Amino acid sequence: MTFLPKFDTMRFHKLLIIGLVFWACSGPENSPDEIPVSNKQFTFHQNLNQLYFGASVDESYDAENLSKVTIYWFGTSRGNAIDTLVLWDNGTHGDILSGDLLWGLKILNDSSNISNVLGDDSGFVYLDYIAVYQTQSIAVADSFNIGNIIPRIVNISAPDTIVRPSDETVALQLVSAEVFDADGLETIKWVGFTSYYVEGDSMMNKGDYIYLYDDGSDVILYPPNFTSGDDVSGDGIYSFRIPIYGTGFTDPDFQTKAGSFTWRFSTQDASNEYSKTIEYDIIIQ
Repeated sequence: MTFLPKFDTMRFHKLLIIGLVFWACSGPENSPDEIPVSNKQFTFHQNLNQLYFGASVDESYDAENLSKVTIYWFGTSRGNAIDTLVLWDNGTHGDILSGDLLWGLKILNDSSNISNVLGDDSGFVYLDYIAVYQTQSIAVADSFNIGNIIPRIVNISAPDTIVRPSDETVALQLVSAEVFDADGLETIKWVGFTSYYVEGDSMMNKGDYIYLYDDGSDVILYPPNFTSGDDVSGDGIYSFRIPIYGTGFTDPDFQTKAGSFTWRFSTQDASNEYSKTIEYDIIIQ
């Protein structure tokens, strides 16, 4: 076996050709334009925790028919052990169209599929696309920048049941959400939740977000001196004290509905990416 490295300097890809050497009647030397692997694709669908791989591969090369297409997946370092993945062109396993020569694979990003699972990583991932023909394999090394890592909500702190006061008083119920962003907590733009009234099949607060704050209660939100109730500024725990009006109030503007509610928490970062929505069920009596 002979290893013949070739380089595509315009795309910074290293081409490694592994195959048999024919001493007579050999064809012309292949140029970089004749590389049979192109349109290399990788996507990390973070909200679904899925990885997609794709590449267009010529069905013949040096008069040899394509046998299969695989991926050597290294994750975030080429020093990692290799995950060998098979791409498909039959409309299954994440491939979109059968027989279009765009080979694809979609898998869950978990240890049941690969050893090089992506976590809270930003930076580059490394992989080789390998086109296997009858007597030779063409491997194209590539890397992709993961880019922005979407934020995620780590924990919700709120009671399961809230009991309204029985008079004309207002109770303040602290609600908190702990968030994380691999790109830094300073990239978090906001944290909040919407409130869905189950029995009434309607959204509370006109469907607008109720925002939480990570300000250490140093900011007066409403006069004369109402603050968020947050404990420590900049610790990634966002909080707000929800006013719960007692049953003695008769003014509709100062009443808290009783019933079952679903609170849907979300956060957005500086790249305008949203976290996965976390639902929290609560009963108000």
